[in-house]
Amino acid sequence: MTQAALRTRRPLLEETIVPGAPSRINELVYDVLHEHIVRGAFESGLVLRENDVAGIFGVGRAPARMALRKLAEEDLIRKRRGHGFEVALGGGRPAASKHRPLLEAGLVLPHALADQLSKRNWRQHIYPTVEKAVASCLIFGRFHVNQSALADHFGVSRTVAHEVLTSLERVGFVRQGRNARWYAGPLTVDDLREGYQMRWLLEPEALKQAAPGVPRVQLLEARDQILDAQRASPPDPDELNDIELALHRDIVLACTNRQMRTVLRNCQLPIIVTYGTVARSAPATHLASGVPETLSEHLTVIDLLLAGRIDDAAKALEAHIRHGAEMSLPHFSNPPPLTPERVPPYMVPVA
Repeated sequence: MTQAALRTRRPLLEETIVPGAPSRINELVYDVLHEHIVRGAFESGLVLRENDVAGIFGVGRAPARMALRKLAEEDLIRKRRGHGFEVALGGGRPAASKHRPLLEAGLVLPHALADQLSKRNWRQHIYPTVEKAVASCLIFGRFHVNQSALADHFGVSRTVAHEVLTSLERVGFVRQGRNARWYAGPLTVDDLREGYQMRWLLEPEALKQAAPGVPRVQLLEARDQILDAQRASPPDPDELNDIELALHRDIVLACTNRQMRTVLRNCQLPIIVTYGTVARSAPATHLASGVPETLSEHLTVIDLLLAGRIDDAAKALEAHIRHGAEMSLPHFSNPPPLTPERVPPYMVPVA
């Protein structure tokens, strides 16, 4: 795309959407992202992942994929090694990838689009971002989660913020003190150890239930992602987090038992995102510890599923989770300091 073309003003999405007019969802997603990139609202290197875009817009993965591919064809974003894209105006290579939730990175949904998506329940787009942010901090101590600051940060009412917090309370991530304030953490090593125990007992059975319904193309994509990470030196921590989620969430949690899904998800999330935070904050030598083995174990599970050997895949998954506990718990016992930029503005450490 030429510099002259980049300087040409595209109408804001609010000016182009006519209420009630037919419009493909992927085109709406594309228009919003295009407008943010061209006017510089997204910094160079900002990572755009298909799952993140789909979640924040409340659409399926296919529309998100189509929008990202179109942006890549126009040299506004470029494919990252392994997974996802990153903002690269004009197709150049950014200095470094930047991993931030899209709402925190400056994404603002135009009113016209927000109206169209309102039926998809906007709370469901805020909750996953808050849930992940809170879960990633639990191992580092106790925090006050400020309801008013949460509402201001996402531009929603205090009622919505309260509903987000009560949802977090139901899964055990926050609790309300006697002073009516909300608190999160601390998450102890014993809590994490129990979470691992629940996982190695339940996840193999969940995998057996889920495996027959997992599309082969999904398994092949997960396999390619692992191979890309194995070729990287060192692997990107966020890529490792995506690989964890591709197996333990996208495949395992496709099981048919609803209660098992709920229990497992609550056990998985603090472990996966907390380890991601520890890995990002730790020296490179700590990050590399156990990573090759973990990738190899994931690849074994995926290959067994591709071969139709579901029982063997379940046994390999149990062995992987047990090894994960052995490898990860020492990191959790003495985590590095939590850097201020990892703490969202609505969370305040409590002495």
